[in-house]
Amino acid sequence: MAILILLNQVDPTLLETHLKSHNDCPEVCIWPNCGNKDDIECVIVWKHDEGVLNEFPNLKLIASYGAGVENILSDPALPADVPITRFVDDTLSDQMAEFVLAAILNHRLHLTYYREQQAASQWRGKDFLTGKNVTILGLGELGSTTAKLLNKNGYKVSGWSRSEKNIDGVKSYFGNDQLYLSVEDADFVVCLLPLTPGTKYILNADLFSKMIKGSFLINVGRGDHLNDNDLMDALYNNQLSGALLDVFSKEPLPQDHPFWKHPKIHITPHISSPTDKAKVARQILDNYNRILSGSTLKNQVDPQRSY
Repeated sequence: MAILILLNQVDPTLLETHLKSHNDCPEVCIWPNCGNKDDIECVIVWKHDEGVLNEFPNLKLIASYGAGVENILSDPALPADVPITRFVDDTLSDQMAEFVLAAILNHRLHLTYYREQQAASQWRGKDFLTGKNVTILGLGELGSTTAKLLNKNGYKVSGWSRSEKNIDGVKSYFGNDQLYLSVEDADFVVCLLPLTPGTKYILNADLFSKMIKGSFLINVGRGDHLNDNDLMDALYNNQLSGALLDVFSKEPLPQDHPFWKHPKIHITPHISSPTDKAKVARQILDNYNRILSGSTLKNQVDPQRSY
């Protein structure tokens, strides 16, 4: 029996090393060198090609390399009745919270502006931005940890989610009727939602029009949360003062995409919360052993909720 690593856009060798460092690890192979496909019981995936998972007749577990599972669930040939898990860990949450705080501070304190001034040998100061109201769209593991860190650093934090949340110091908005209400007073809007049919393109012209004029957008959720053209229009009309984007509908972001050269857009290459390979290896092995023993899985995905 074996575990198959099937990762696109990610080097699989370090994950293989961490898996093999554990005594309870079965045989590990890396796609496409998977030997006898009948032996594959667990596949670790990231941005896999559609249909490939059906090549393994004895598959018992599909494990996402990261927190996101939209690429798995969108596969029209996804094997039926094979449980899916995702990676959830405090490391992801803490790194995301620090990234979002840094993005907000960078904008409020004009740090990118000063780097540009340095390159031009210019000495010009600007007053710090005073607005400290933040709305986080999505209050799951990542969103709630981010909300708590921002709250500790003096930000007034609200959040919007599918259902009502109870987080100290965070005002909870929930349900479709309260989405626009949640962003009305926000100087910063942070997207940390899971990608579902209901949240696709949720960052659109209608939402931007309800935000404070001159507010700032941070998308660290998924690229398909954002309507690219609507963002460009909102920046052109100064409805938004800028945006930091870490995720994109197509990754890597194509070199001819207009975001690259837009002066109000700050791009990072999907690095806001990188997967800890040692921890994901241990978590996947734990779930693999749980599958074999018939125990309840950790972080199992509900396909009806898409997370």
